[in-house]
Amino acid sequence: MSSIAKRLGRVVPLPNIKLRLNPPVFKSAADAERGVDEVVFVTTPDVTKIEVKRFLERAYGIAIADVRTSNLDGKKKRDRGGFHQRADVKKVYVTLKERWYPPTAFAAAAASARASTESGEFREMKGTRDEQTSV
Repeated sequence: MSSIAKRLGRVVPLPNIKLRLNPPVFKSAADAERGVDEVVFVTTPDVTKIEVKRFLERAYGIAIADVRTSNLDGKKKRDRGGFHQRADVKKVYVTLKERWYPPTAFAAAAASARASTESGEFREMKGTRDEQTSV
């Protein structure tokens, strides 16, 4: 490639990886205000620790202390068509050098989910099995 940006040295080559951030789990609102030291990403199994670290440092300017990974096999399913398997994933645990304060949407979503489970708000089934099968 002989583009002008490349000749001037303005292009930073980055790997084409997909990182999905898992929202952090907070037990209380006070925990959300304190921030987090470790974040969890989900990606494809072929991504390495070094690629993740370099990508986050170059693209977002994040100071990273440590990167750990865990490979997870896809769930095996069976139906009339035979056996199927969901895609394999890799969890990437990134320890940050500085504390990160996630957006308030993460804390709000966690608080509403926690409130609905604590108050016992569950969807009720419309009738029991005996009522549905009785003629």
